[in-house]
Order: sequence, then structure tokens, then C-alpha cells
Amino acid sequence: MRLIPESLYGRLLAILLIGLMVPQLLSALVHLYDRDTVLHQTMGAGSAERIGSIVELLDPMTDIEREKMVEALNGFPLEVVLTSKYIKFHKQKEVENEQLYLLFKEYLQKSLPPGHEAHVEVVETVIPVAVGYEDMNGPHTGMREMMSHRMRMQNMWGMEQQKVKSFHVQVRLSDGVWVDFHYHIPKKVFAWPTRMVVALSLLLFSVLILTWIAVRWVTRPLSLLSDAAEALGKDIRRSPLEINGPKEVRQAAEAFNTMQQRLSRYIGDRARILSAVSHDLKTPITRLRLRSEMLEDDRIRADIETDLDHMEEMVVSTLDFMRGTENPEPMQQIDMQALLESLQEDLEPLGIRFDIKGQVTEPIRGRLVQLKRCLTNLLENGTRHGGGRVWVKLDELDDRLLIVVNSDGATIPAEELEKVFEPFYRVEKSRSRESGGTGLGLSIARNIARAHGGELILKNRPEGGVAAELEIPRS
Repeated sequence: MRLIPESLYGRLLAILLIGLMVPQLLSALVHLYDRDTVLHQTMGAGSAERIGSIVELLDPMTDIEREKMVEALNGFPLEVVLTSKYIKFHKQKEVENEQLYLLFKEYLQKSLPPGHEAHVEVVETVIPVAVGYEDMNGPHTGMREMMSHRMRMQNMWGMEQQKVKSFHVQVRLSDGVWVDFHYHIPKKVFAWPTRMVVALSLLLFSVLILTWIAVRWVTRPLSLLSDAAEALGKDIRRSPLEINGPKEVRQAAEAFNTMQQRLSRYIGDRARILSAVSHDLKTPITRLRLRSEMLEDDRIRADIETDLDHMEEMVVSTLDFMRGTENPEPMQQIDMQALLESLQEDLEPLGIRFDIKGQVTEPIRGRLVQLKRCLTNLLENGTRHGGGRVWVKLDELDDRLLIVVNSDGATIPAEELEKVFEPFYRVEKSRSRESGGTGLGLSIARNIARAHGGELILKNRPEGGVAAELEIPRS
């Protein structure tokens, strides 16, 4: 699984989201931790002050008054019981919050009147699971009665027990009576801060939307530039990019338009030069052809005419190669099935016969004359080097059409499968017209394929022969 997005848009979006959302989440966690710490400290200080006030209140009272007062004060989370002696509990080896324990002990020592002996320990209290802490916030009917009622319910319904930790504080009054305080520590002292979570969620959602808009706004000019570069390969005379947006985007658009103008001028100048050279060459070729007719030696005259035909063919092929880069022909909807069937009839008198396998149900958008020239070159090449047997296989893919021109015969060395697309390059080094053409047929075919946004590659077939795979986009 790829964790890093491939596109610039995805990477910028991921960086901004992580950079904005992670600090927000971490700050929220720090806030929650500080909030719980402050609330625990406040609660511990309040409980210690309450215990100190109760001790100061009970100290001068009589036994009867103390019993009544304790009954009135007893209630969750502070249970108060009068005892005649100090009861030693086993302190837990580990305290869940040691800092809170020490802080509570410090607050208690400050809150108690001077001269009172006090002991603070951490003990465990057993309560029914089904009751929970929320049920202990009812009327102050006395902790013993509440626990007795819960134990009866537990025995009746067979509820499980739950152990909770509590601070056990024992303070000795002036007359020797001990006051036993149980301050229960619930696991979740405070409810989850719902409002803060909602606010944080809204903030994160807003950051997500704004980040998406910002990244889209920044990367859109790059997408337009990429589309323009791809379209430039299909049509060198396409409309220039609009100069708008931020300074950097305007500079990139201006540089792109300048490059397009220079390429267009260069291709146009090269085509005009070759056209002029072709025109100038036709005149001497024609004069040589006329003069050759005056030769009496038939063998010499035939050799000269063969050379002149070869020269004329090279000139025409070179011009065709240059025309393939200019793309003067308009785009239109083309039925490739009908085009291949028409080529069957047109090329049969020339000795080029091929079968068609597969069907094309939808037309593609392209330039008819150029695609016809591309397929003709591939069929001629397959017939010349494939032992005469050629067949075309059609395959409709999701967004493109795959045309494979298969031929029998010898394969091409692997290191030369790409070199054969170079202008005037031939696998057969003799340069004889009988064994090959001018070396421009595959170059012209690939130029036409790429001008349509497609590709042309050669592959050796495992059973022998060569397959030319032509991919053409549907639109």
C-alpha cells in the first residue's frame, strides 16, 4: 500500500492537513490533561477543606450531637463514620495518581485544626456494578444505608461487584474519638467535554474544506499547464494559454506560449526548407530522367532510372515525415472498422492482404488521412518482413483502442526494437530497395500515433514474427 500520494495535489493536501490537524489534536489533548489536573486539584482541595471543617465542627460536640451531625453530613462521595479506635488498613503498593495523593495529603494537613492526628491511606471499596457512581448522587440518606441497600439488591439479582479506589482519612478528635472519612475517587470524575469535542470537530472540518480549496486553487494552474503540454503534442498550433493568475503562474504560461511559438516557427521553417529542397530536386531529377531516355545502352538506362526512382521516393517520404509533425488535417469521428475494411480492398492489388480479428463498436476521434497512412505503413512493413501473412487484431479498452498488426517471419533483435523508429534506420544494413524501404515508414507511423495522443511500439511474438501495437485514445 502506497502511503505517499503520487500527485502534487495529494501531497500538498496531506502536508497541510497533517500540519494543521495534528497540532490541533495535540493541543486539545494537552488542554484536556490540564483541565483534568486543575479539576482534580480543585476537587482535592475542596474535599480536604470540607474534612477540616467537619473535624472543627465535630470537635466541641457531645456524642449525641456528633451522631446526629454525622448522619446529616454522610453522603457520596464523602462517607463519614465515628469509631472508637484507629483501624489500620493496608496501603496499596501503587497509587494511580501519586501526585494527586500527595497533594490531597498536603491540603488536608493545612485544613485540619492544629493538634489533630490524621492518617491518609488509599483503599478499595466494593460497590455493585449496576449502581455506578451516578446513583450515589441521590439524597443524603447515609452511606451505610446506601451500601446496605445496594448489597441487598446485589444478593437479590446476583450483580457483580466492582472495586473502586478511595482516600481513607482517619482523624482523632480532642476527646480521643476517631472520625473515619471515605472519599471515593471515581474513574471518570468528569463527563466527556462534548461541547469542546463538537467545537474541535467543526474546526477540523473547516480546516479540511479550506485546505482543499486552497490546494485546489494552487495546483489547478499546474493541471492546466500539464493538459496544455499534452495537447501541444497533438496540435502545435493550438490556442496559447491565458495569462492570468499569480505571478509565478503568469510567468510559466508566458514561457510555455513562447516555447510553443518557437517550436511552431522551427517546424514551419524546416518544412518550408524541405519543401523548397524537394521542389528544387524535382527539376534535376526530371532532367536526368529525360536524358536517360537518350541513352542507347538499356542496362545503364535501367540502372539510372532505378536510382532516380529511389531518390524521388526518398524525397516524397521525407516530406510525408515532415507533414506528420505539422498536423494540418482537422479532427473527426472515424470508424476504424470501416477504415480497415477499405484498406483491405485498396491494398490487395498491391499484394498486401490481411485479416481482421475483433470488432470496433464505437468511433474514435482522429485525422483520417494520417491514420490511414499510419496503418498502411504498418501493413506494408509487416508484409515486407513477415513472410506475407499479416492479420490485424482489434481490442476496445476503457479509454482507448488497441490495434495490433501481427506478422509472421523473423523477429527483431531486442536491442533494435526501439531503434527501428529512428528516421532512415534499417535493421537490414545493405540499404537495398528490394530488402527494405527508405527507413521512414515506422517513424512516420509513430509520429502520427503520438500526434493523436497515442503510442506505437513493436514486440517480438513468442511463436515468431513481430507485433506492432498501436494505441489510439477515443477522444
